[in-house]
Amino acid sequence: MPGIEIGMKIVIVSGSHSGVGKTKVAEVLLRLLEGWSALKVTVTHRGRECPVRKESDCHTCDELKDDFSIIDNKKIIEIKGKDTARLKEAGARKVLWLKARPHALREGLRKAIPLFKMAKGLIIESNSALKYIKPDVAILVKNKNSLLKPSAKKILNKIDLVVTL
Repeated sequence: MPGIEIGMKIVIVSGSHSGVGKTKVAEVLLRLLEGWSALKVTVTHRGRECPVRKESDCHTCDELKDDFSIIDNKKIIEIKGKDTARLKEAGARKVLWLKARPHALREGLRKAIPLFKMAKGLIIESNSALKYIKPDVAILVKNKNSLLKPSAKKILNKIDLVVTL
């Protein structure tokens, strides 16, 4: 990423659509890669209905007061069943959650990545991060009959490995 000294190995796990198994693949990697950390990235939207969950009471995006937020609060990160808790339980040394508005994702990544300086490597769960980061490995998770969401179509030329679940 221009202007950021990454200084560690980075694997980005992206997906063809929500719920496809990105976190499942990240969990497998974290169990194998001792000392690695994880960054969950959520790019927020505006409007009434969540484009990911297709419901009006998602509130993930509503809670974002600034352009981006880096969440490290254990009470939030370790909520049972949430992706961040699953990443931690799989062995991530440190887990952070970056929530960012689309125009602020680059700056959010610029601030979040240095917070992992003690990690051996970093797994980033995100499609959009591939716009700004050239990882060591980029993985796309899809189902056998997956239709690609728009953000997945935009990153296909950056993918090194496709995992079909």
